[in-house]
Amino acid sequence: MAVPLLRAQDSPPVPTLTVPTLVPLEAAAPLDALPAVSAVAEIADSGVFRVGVLYNDPPYSELTLRGQLSGLDVDLLRKIAAAWESEIEFVQVTRLNALDKLNAGAVHAVASAFVHYRDLDAEMDFSQTYLRGAQALMVSAGSPITTPAQASDQTIGYVLGTRAEKALAIWQGRLGRELNLRPFLTLDRAVAALTRAEIASLIAEEQALLRVTADSAASATLLEEPVLREAHAFAVRRQDAPMRHLLNRSLQSLASDGELDVLFREYFPDADYNGDVIALWAGIGDELRPNQFPAEIRYQSSYALPRITSRGVLRVGGITDADQAATAGQRRLADLNRALVSEIAARWAVSLELIPSDPISAAELLNSGAVDIVVGVKPDWSEAAALEFSAPYLLHGDRLMVRANSGIAGFNNLRGRFVGILIGDATARERAEAWADSINATVRFIRTTESGAALTLLDYNNANAIYADSLALLAHLEANPDSLRLTDRWYSRSFYTFALPYNDPDIRLLLDYTLQEFIGDGTLYRLTAPLIVSDELPDFDIIPGASQFAGIELSSGSTDVAP
Repeated sequence: MAVPLLRAQDSPPVPTLTVPTLVPLEAAAPLDALPAVSAVAEIADSGVFRVGVLYNDPPYSELTLRGQLSGLDVDLLRKIAAAWESEIEFVQVTRLNALDKLNAGAVHAVASAFVHYRDLDAEMDFSQTYLRGAQALMVSAGSPITTPAQASDQTIGYVLGTRAEKALAIWQGRLGRELNLRPFLTLDRAVAALTRAEIASLIAEEQALLRVTADSAASATLLEEPVLREAHAFAVRRQDAPMRHLLNRSLQSLASDGELDVLFREYFPDADYNGDVIALWAGIGDELRPNQFPAEIRYQSSYALPRITSRGVLRVGGITDADQAATAGQRRLADLNRALVSEIAARWAVSLELIPSDPISAAELLNSGAVDIVVGVKPDWSEAAALEFSAPYLLHGDRLMVRANSGIAGFNNLRGRFVGILIGDATARERAEAWADSINATVRFIRTTESGAALTLLDYNNANAIYADSLALLAHLEANPDSLRLTDRWYSRSFYTFALPYNDPDIRLLLDYTLQEFIGDGTLYRLTAPLIVSDELPDFDIIPGASQFAGIELSSGSTDVAP
């Protein structure tokens, strides 16, 4: 049975004590022209942040018996508004009228009503993902089914009009065959059918399954592997780049301060929160106000994607000569960047033109029209008004390298001992001292070259640890796998991304989707393996949806993104 794709993303009706509320039926008229003024300007002028939320979507947003809004999204938005020193006004929306209200300016952003799927990107922009949910499978206790793959040849129940239909459509596309599906009108009916063994499994939003089975956990089990991961993010008007940037920077600020972690644990105390779901950019700053962002929306006079497809050429800046790179880590990075853009051009079926240039000049290269994209750029908020950054493709950061048998786990074990820092890294000592000071530890420092770091530890015994960027340590770890290791902690996390033309959504989406396809089919791991310090990629974001965009097939053979 094929599953129709429905635009509505309604949660399944579940037993709830929430008082009934009137559902607004009116739909605001959409705007006929692109807005010239960002929602940021109105927030700055009025001091009020208006957000559309659902009133019946626990644990994200719901109206309680006392007539108060609560939920993860609600509390997160209150924290964001407080950071802006703004008031917050929650506006009730439905999944059917939320987009119209957003486009008409009735709300500045929408939360909970939309979960980020690729098919929605044509109608709105999304912030960074702040929470990953899942479409999960539930089976009866004692069922031999332990993975979604084992459930795929048996009857699967789902609730009509929910996001489970999207997840099933994507799953069927990935399998290349139809699943044996049975629809239900409500989740409680579907659960009853599972209990009576009329279906072998049930797919629904993970939190909905946990709520509806809270009192009968002994009779049902949720599979650990999800059918599909879902990205929770805030929606803003399409091409309202200042508003999107304001929300992204706010999310990054809360993440860096640990506020997101605290909030998540309050609502999901038994779950493991991935605190690294939000990639942090440099220059977040201590204070954040709407008036720090442009009031006007700046549009491109011409867009990159039509230019690339009409010419059949992708012009890439930021390419450096690997043979002239100063260090082994820099040579590996240059090799990765060349291989990565070659794979991208191949997926897009265009020729590749490499423009030798420094990634630091990304804004100048893009704004002059000399290139279409720039590789090897570290995202920085000081550049956000001039260009866009893609999703990250490489994680690196400060680590401690120690002798394998040393027993050193961190700076607490380095009190009064010597830490090596690399010559040429001007701020390494300052960064290391900050970590030592945070636990009231005193360490001593010795300088060494990057090429001599392993000798300093193993042969000369001049240091007890080397504090450096992971890219500078990889060659030593590979050459001495039995003698050297990294401690577990990341002392900083930084990313390499692509720089893109400012407020050009199609090229940004195309590049992000391509990188996500590379993650799903193993290409990114294959290319970055010489530059990562584990057997797995970082938990980079994957937005679910079809692998085709703007007529370009991005997959390497499959038709949909892996979950």
